[in-house]
Amino acid sequence: MAKLQYTQAFAAYGAKLANPQWSYSAIASDGALVVSCWAHKLKLIAGKLHYIDKLSRWKPNPPGKNLLVEHLTLALTENKPVRLIIVTTTEPDVVDRGEDASAIPKTFHIRQDVVGRVVNFDGDNFEFEFQHRDT
Repeated sequence: MAKLQYTQAFAAYGAKLANPQWSYSAIASDGALVVSCWAHKLKLIAGKLHYIDKLSRWKPNPPGKNLLVEHLTLALTENKPVRLIIVTTTEPDVVDRGEDASAIPKTFHIRQDVVGRVVNFDGDNFEFEFQHRDT
């Protein structure tokens, strides 16, 4: 996994952020949802990576949150694939408290070997399930 800049990670999937300062997600040229996910929230369950989070935890950044809601709804209703960008930080407690994480140190990696889907989105809680592309 090569380290990338935030915008480079999205570009690797053919996606351009609406605004690199506040976007968490984008739609790639092939229609897939590309989303940044915190590494410490990824869990291996029955051989598949799961990312579970809730929007109500996120206090700052309404524009990014609103765009993600649009993207989650689209991906769920149209069964669009989800591409994974893993965001790693040494300060996961800031993330878990829902505070502004824009100033904390982060690294970005892509996982082109997996493809995901939205398995749950109820307007607040959401879950992605990722599996290896060859299965």
